[in-house]
Amino acid sequence: MSGSLGPYIHDMELLTIAVPLLLVIDPFGNLPFVLAVLGRLSGRRYLWAISREMLIAGVILGAFALLGQRLLLWFGIEQASLHVAGGIVLFLIALKMIFGSAAELFSDDEATAADPIAVPIAMPSIAGPSAIATVLFFASRTDIARMELLTAVFIVIAIAWLIFAAGRPLAARLGPRGLTALEKLTGMLLSILAVDMILEGLRWVFR
Repeated sequence: MSGSLGPYIHDMELLTIAVPLLLVIDPFGNLPFVLAVLGRLSGRRYLWAISREMLIAGVILGAFALLGQRLLLWFGIEQASLHVAGGIVLFLIALKMIFGSAAELFSDDEATAADPIAVPIAMPSIAGPSAIATVLFFASRTDIARMELLTAVFIVIAIAWLIFAAGRPLAARLGPRGLTALEKLTGMLLSILAVDMILEGLRWVFR
């Protein structure tokens, strides 16, 4: 019986990692910002730029997924502290998404180049502090294998790439109100996950 449940349990673990990370990266909320930065590029150059930026973001998050435990040991960070701090950061981002705009979190008046490399799309809008904190949070859990975490990161990066690659027709179809509604919904879901993360950290403290 346990053997037949193995693939199902594995899929649930991947979802447990991928869903919060996807909500944190918030590709729908960042889509207007990405289009604003890369909107002047032609179709092929736009796809190339998106692919390059997502590859850079994936490498950064993958590195933190592999080195997560070592980084925690080097800096002497307790698991409870990571839960609480990560939850607070995610909750503040969720509030900004609900009452503001995700693009405002990462906007930079100096980032006016038509095709900027790494900054500000790969970092900090994709592989930003919140995404890194989320990856470190899952890397600190002993019940999650490194390969599962890397697979989840790859899945999230691939989904975000698909959304950004289809960004122009998608934004036109949804319209400003549709994109805003998706961002608010994402913010609500992220706030729930953030509170749950804080509560988990407090449970570690009071054990």
